[in-house]
Amino acid sequence: MSMIGSLTELVFNVMEAFTVALFLKEEDSFRCLSSVTFAKSFDRDRRIPIEGTLPGWVLKHDEPLIIPNFDKDEATLGYYGADEEIKSFMAYPLEVPGVIVVDSKKRYVFTDREKKLLGHFVSVIGKELEKEKRFQDIEERNEELSIERRIIGFFRESRLAEVSLEEVLEESLVISQGDFCFIGLKRNEKLFIADCTGNDAGIFRSKECPVSGNVAGMVLEGGRELLLPYNSGYLKGRPLLYQDDGIRARQFFGFPFLFEDEPFGLVAFVSTSQAGLNDGSIALLRDIALLLSLYLVRAWTKGRLEKGRQAEPVTGALPFSSFFRKAESWIQEKKSFSVVSAKLADFAMYNRLLGVEAADRLLRGMFQSIEQCLGKTASVTRTGGSHFYAVSRDPQAIEAENLVRILNYTIQSAMTDDRIETKGALQIGVTGFPEDGESVWALLKKADERRERHSLMNKGAHA
Repeated sequence: MSMIGSLTELVFNVMEAFTVALFLKEEDSFRCLSSVTFAKSFDRDRRIPIEGTLPGWVLKHDEPLIIPNFDKDEATLGYYGADEEIKSFMAYPLEVPGVIVVDSKKRYVFTDREKKLLGHFVSVIGKELEKEKRFQDIEERNEELSIERRIIGFFRESRLAEVSLEEVLEESLVISQGDFCFIGLKRNEKLFIADCTGNDAGIFRSKECPVSGNVAGMVLEGGRELLLPYNSGYLKGRPLLYQDDGIRARQFFGFPFLFEDEPFGLVAFVSTSQAGLNDGSIALLRDIALLLSLYLVRAWTKGRLEKGRQAEPVTGALPFSSFFRKAESWIQEKKSFSVVSAKLADFAMYNRLLGVEAADRLLRGMFQSIEQCLGKTASVTRTGGSHFYAVSRDPQAIEAENLVRILNYTIQSAMTDDRIETKGALQIGVTGFPEDGESVWALLKKADERRERHSLMNKGAHA
């Protein structure tokens, strides 16, 4: 039994009470911290309203109350679920804030002597509550430090490997005491949700959102952290991510990712419950945001350097071996992705009529269009001639019509010879993991089959 429980029991025995209960204020009601009672209808989990109850009166007036001949409706006590025939009542305010209540089934058992005695107990209880609060603060700080060490460990141990952003977010969400958190990256004038955790996280992962007109976008627009208090007017007047996103945010902490003072993304923490976010976590969350920002800049730089070292000289595409390893690793992770096979028919004619340099420029344009269209997660390789393979985790990769439109525009813009007919020359095939195959070779083969079928349909349409 805790010291508070022992003190409550001591008051119960000294006062020869029917019930002794210690209530602490939480928002507009009381929560029972400790109790000793003979009453079967007493429920420790019951939330007692402050308005309209005797414990609430004591709290609001900050003075003790004795009713030696209790003749009121027992509903004014608030803590019983049935009539217990209470005849005497006494209550004393606590500093925390809160109230201790004592009642009895006998009349006139509480006098000024008992009130004075209860005051001494209240003084001891107050010191004990303060001590427990200090211990709780120390334990919470130790837990925060433990989580902080684990998060720093993710970055330190990763070295050249990828950091699991989901693990970092999960640990950070514990610190913030929120319900939802996410990493958003600015891309093509959109806010791309790179990762998230918490309530309904799967719905929002990889979503593209506006960068203005929403709460998350305010962090990017301002280029500085945004700490909105509980039930802020901004949260009522704007969506969190996009219109009708279904998130009823009550509190929001957003921290920008900066590169040379320019925001390129953010990490945000959201409360959708009455509890709200932990204000004491702001400094630590700010440090985590800085670590994430540095990691993302490092990862981007590392990717560009590796890509430059490995790039195929004509287009800058990945070597097939690197492309294959990337696709194979995604299969092992068992996360869905798309495979694209794209080819320009009779490319030898382009070389002959346009010249090698112009044809190479066309290939570079095709590579850049594929990469841009399929998004940040895309990896592209050229297997020879004008044949490209690409993999992407972005949902829009499945929309082959968009890719066809962009590539056709790229091809037509490069044409300088009227003898070249570009209609129907572009061939596209798209497959998806895991529905179309569970190996890289199976996915590539099926994408090629669909590309060739697409070519035959085009030839038929232009015959």
